[in-house]
Amino acid sequence: MPAVASLLVGLALLSIAPSAVGAQDGRDLHDYWDGRCRECHGDAGDFARRTLAVDRGRLVGKHHRDDLEGFLANHYLTDELVAPVMQMLTAQVTTRPLFKQHCAGCHGAATEFARESLVLRGGMAVGRKSGRAVAEYLRAHGGLAPDDIPVMAATLERVLRETGAR
Repeated sequence: MPAVASLLVGLALLSIAPSAVGAQDGRDLHDYWDGRCRECHGDAGDFARRTLAVDRGRLVGKHHRDDLEGFLANHYLTDELVAPVMQMLTAQVTTRPLFKQHCAGCHGAATEFARESLVLRGGMAVGRKSGRAVAEYLRAHGGLAPDDIPVMAATLERVLRETGAR
């Protein structure tokens, strides 16, 4: 039950300001992470799921439970990126790694796939070449359970925003 409660809290936090996920200047948060954090901490999603949690609506770390935001502000993140990176990590903690489990074998990392193959149209992820909505396309591709299709579409839309797509 605690995992479900954390998931619901995380989704509620993300639904408050979904367009705020991503740097306000259009900066690619994943590229920033890869350039500044990956060498020590690995992939952002793996890191978040391994070392972070949502506790009573707050993102906390195993070692920095009281002030993770303050720690991040003093650990290579510029002030304007602390909140967007916290939101990105919260989303990764509270979202099952469906892409990694079902899609990465053929499509590689979600960020690379999103950057190369998808665009946002009206806030919805669509194929760059086909123009088809991801949720529609997934009905006949990938073998996801029907309940996982909207979750996957929302994840890819979030990843697009985090990579600077508008």
